[in-house]
Amino acid sequence: MKRFIVLISILLIIGTGLAFAGGRQQEAGPAGTHNIVFWDMMWGPAQFYPAARQALVDRYNASNRDNIHVALQMVPWDNFYQVFLTAVTSRNAPDISTGAFMQTIQYAEMGEGLDLTPIVDAWRRENSPMINDYSSAILNLHTFEGRHYGIPWNLDTRQMIYRTDYFQSAGITRLPETWAELLEVCAQLKRVLPPDVFPMVFPGAGDHSGFHPLLSILIMNDAGLTDARGNPDFLNPRVTEALRFINTLYVNGYIPDGVPGYRSSDSERVYQSGRAAMSLFPMLDLSEFPEVDANSAVMPAIRGPSATIGRNYAWVNAIGGYSQTRDADRTRSVIRWLVENEGGLWEAGRMTSLPARASLRELPYFNNNWQTRQVNELVMPTAATPVHPASSIYLAWSVIEAELVPMNALVLACAPNPNYAAIQQDIQNWMIRAWAEFNR
Repeated sequence: MKRFIVLISILLIIGTGLAFAGGRQQEAGPAGTHNIVFWDMMWGPAQFYPAARQALVDRYNASNRDNIHVALQMVPWDNFYQVFLTAVTSRNAPDISTGAFMQTIQYAEMGEGLDLTPIVDAWRRENSPMINDYSSAILNLHTFEGRHYGIPWNLDTRQMIYRTDYFQSAGITRLPETWAELLEVCAQLKRVLPPDVFPMVFPGAGDHSGFHPLLSILIMNDAGLTDARGNPDFLNPRVTEALRFINTLYVNGYIPDGVPGYRSSDSERVYQSGRAAMSLFPMLDLSEFPEVDANSAVMPAIRGPSATIGRNYAWVNAIGGYSQTRDADRTRSVIRWLVENEGGLWEAGRMTSLPARASLRELPYFNNNWQTRQVNELVMPTAATPVHPASSIYLAWSVIEAELVPMNALVLACAPNPNYAAIQQDIQNWMIRAWAEFNR
């Protein structure tokens, strides 16, 4: 697998340039200070989030007694994979970064991740409340070969949001708990709603977001892309049930005909404009749509025919370090401080996500907003992770996240008579080939 990464990185260095390749040399602090470079992603609106993160970094720089200066660099999501890989392979990695879900494990496998287990061990040794502020599933997700390479901080959930007024006008008084009941609700909505208003919407293959509803529907049926050990499992009958459910939504007109090609922005606009009764999506920005906002709610998790409980899922994003850092202990101390003092970041940065720490999810900011409050109450108690049913991120996830081939299953299920066995076998074969790259 490392040979594969090195080959790609050579091409990326040529194609991407070195826009961020200053890495550890960027923005040095005053003479004599220990400089730590922190690359952060745009986790909130550009007019709020960077300033909020900078304010937190400024607090650290003003208060630490170890003569450390942290320099913040915001990295856009566009081409972020190439930017990070170019920096790492050209020996210009930052000391610390946030990043994509898989990123910590990808660089740990390459020998480029910084072992953060000493932070977790210190919390246990000190009997810190931090150690109990994470569920074990969240805390242990970013581990590789038994070591922590990421400290979870930010949760990006997926759930169903619905129009309460549309449900009321259709005479729906009881929310669905199963796929069968959800299909009945869709049929009832379709009979009542105008022809240009659909019971449900979600993105397709117009961008990477089409991968998310496929995962959501698989996890509702207690399935995933792999088995619990992280081995390809797309031939599982539970996957077939999920594809049949998607097909039923499509052929009955419960979702728009254009869903297979929808981008996330397309799906969001359909719901924002009032042309869908349900949205299978992340939390939505409805600030400019007061009528929709006033008549929307989060639906409790729904279960498929092979599941015993309803589940949604959450992307568990982590902050990590890089082994290229000149001072591993000081870098770990900065990471620890950042996650221990991040409480005001969501409100100041206007972030539409939730903290990984349970205590922070009880802050007034999250309870004053109906979406975050209801997601916290209705989604988080049973939320899985994207690698469900596996308990930690497996190496081949980087190929899945980069190429998104399983998303084709959702697109191909949106047809009059899909060949489910062929769809599943094609994706299973692709996964087997991808997995083989990591076992060379």
